[in-house]
Amino acid sequence: MLLPRMKLALIFDRAFQAMADTHWRMLGGLILLHAVSSWLLLALAGETELHSPVTFIYWYATTAYTVGYGDLSPQDVAGRLITAIWIFPGAIAAFTTVVAKVLGAIGDIWRLRRAGKGDYSKMTDTIIMIGYHPTRTSKMISELCAELNTAQTLVLVTRHVVNDLDSRVRYVHSESLTSADALARAGAATASRILVYADSDADTLTATLAASAAAPKTAHVVCFFDDADSARLLAQHCPQVEIVLSSGPEMLARSARDPGSSQVISALTSQLDVSATLFSLTWQGAARSFGDLAQRLLHHRATLLAHQPQGVEAPHFNPPPETGVEPGDRLFYVSAVRLAQASLAGS
Repeated sequence: MLLPRMKLALIFDRAFQAMADTHWRMLGGLILLHAVSSWLLLALAGETELHSPVTFIYWYATTAYTVGYGDLSPQDVAGRLITAIWIFPGAIAAFTTVVAKVLGAIGDIWRLRRAGKGDYSKMTDTIIMIGYHPTRTSKMISELCAELNTAQTLVLVTRHVVNDLDSRVRYVHSESLTSADALARAGAATASRILVYADSDADTLTATLAASAAAPKTAHVVCFFDDADSARLLAQHCPQVEIVLSSGPEMLARSARDPGSSQVISALTSQLDVSATLFSLTWQGAARSFGDLAQRLLHHRATLLAHQPQGVEAPHFNPPPETGVEPGDRLFYVSAVRLAQASLAGS
């Protein structure tokens, strides 16, 4: 008696395994075939209460989901036998297989993303961070998330294996920071901003070149260099890239001459500082003078610092009040919060 039971259990186990490995189209076809055959068998058994297609679909679904409301059921012996022998096993098996495949697919996606193999190429307006530093990257993430558009997503591309990943970031692992596949999976083709902070200036140079080639022309690419020569080399090939150069020695000398200046600059560059920080905007309103816009910003408890005309590489600090500001020019100001341009144009 025990042997036949073991064989029956083995048959069911292999049947469930085969269904779990079945392609979605094949599985859908099998479910449809079982449902249609069940409807035909019940029709032949004279179950008129379940003959209506809508009623049958409702009853079949509640049977498959194991809900069993009891409001509908076969009335004759033949219908009940068909239900017990054919419909119950098939419908419940189909439902559990679908649930298992869905959960398995979700688990596969989760595992791939945890391993850095996820694909975020379908996302738009992403912010991509290339390179990883245990402490500095975390601070950069906090700075970005302090004022991150809810529609945007942070994606980190790195060669490092990150086990304790920040939940605010998507993770793409690659053996090379210049990998076209890794940049494509990170969504470089539709990214709005790309930040490059690699382990060395050589890595930053090559990664920035690769990212600039993969990103759209409208993307803002920013990178960090310790060495001025490496920064100059990149500027010759990618003049549109914004380069942040280390100012450690200069800041040290400045703080020696003017105590506290390093603290002021540090506060201005941090979005996490609640008192004030540095913002910029591209002026889209009517042409105005720098002095007029400075007065408008003062009404919002903000200070206008610099003006960068369109097409000019460096901003001009404290230009004459009569300096014209045209649409497309960039303005830099200090404020506790980012200001809406509409409020400046209408104030």
